[in-house]
Amino acid sequence: MPQPDAAFHVRGARGRQDGEVLIHRFPLARLGTTLLLSALAASTAAAQSTPSLKLPANYLSRFGSTELVVSTESGYGVRYFPLMFDQDIRISLVKAPTYWDYNISTRTNDTTLAAGVFYNKPRLEITRDPSKGVQYSGLLQGRGAYSKVSGGYAFTVSKDRVRVLNNVGVAITPTVAAPYTQSEVSGGYGKSFGKLNTYVGSTARLYTFPVQKQLQGSFDAVAVANISPVKGLTLDASHFERFVGGQVAVPDFGLGRYQESNVGVTYRLPGAGAASGFGVGAVRSRLTHTWQNDYTYLRGDLLLNVGFIPSLFGPSVGYQWSPTGKDNKWLISLVTLPK
Repeated sequence: MPQPDAAFHVRGARGRQDGEVLIHRFPLARLGTTLLLSALAASTAAAQSTPSLKLPANYLSRFGSTELVVSTESGYGVRYFPLMFDQDIRISLVKAPTYWDYNISTRTNDTTLAAGVFYNKPRLEITRDPSKGVQYSGLLQGRGAYSKVSGGYAFTVSKDRVRVLNNVGVAITPTVAAPYTQSEVSGGYGKSFGKLNTYVGSTARLYTFPVQKQLQGSFDAVAVANISPVKGLTLDASHFERFVGGQVAVPDFGLGRYQESNVGVTYRLPGAGAASGFGVGAVRSRLTHTWQNDYTYLRGDLLLNVGFIPSLFGPSVGYQWSPTGKDNKWLISLVTLPK
């Protein structure tokens, strides 16, 4: 399946150091928490009653961000599986159509530590990136990928709605060593109109490479809306735009023009969040169109409720339409939805 040149997701109004916009994960093919959780949660509950094994108090809640990847698009395996330590340490093992992932990572005090293989490339990383305050990052990668060291500072204004980030660093590839600067301004605002909830956000970023006399500017804008006209039914829509101009000395820093639109309908059955029992929790349909490559994706999801598992989960069946018809295909995966 053709992949966008940068991940399309938003979290708060912040931007990651790699240039991605970070508010809400939109309904692309990101796959979720797992059928494996049912057996795991049962064994965990039994383990908690065994005096010889003491689990962290919040251990089960960590599975809310665990992903079982079972998909004709994204491969097979598990991401962010939590180990049974007080410190939240995660492991990932995924075999995708074009790459392997096997790695370990943790995050503590706004600092990420990671080691292993990510998208077929060995990586050792330490990155501190709080929403405001001192920033620093050290990244060592193999197989031709870039490595870097950087440092800087971020602050927020307008009641934390706007974040300003400035970093300086050096990026190194097998063919170039490039000192660079990174500047970003990101922000967002949400407002409700009765049952209609809306959000708009944007990120403006600039990379400069003084030695190579190159720079690249980009601007992201996103609009999100959802409404629940009747109990259990949610309609949502989103649109993302990215505009880019200029050049970068390090290809991994480069972004490209991108547009994506999403609409979805979700119906949660009564009792979908019940703490006990088993049954259908929700049904969902999602339509996505990526404008640059003119691909369309339609998916239908059946989400099951198992009382002690923190998410609804179940099968998803979809279809991919391509502009020429040569890449048309069925899409089968496992998906989740928070309770």
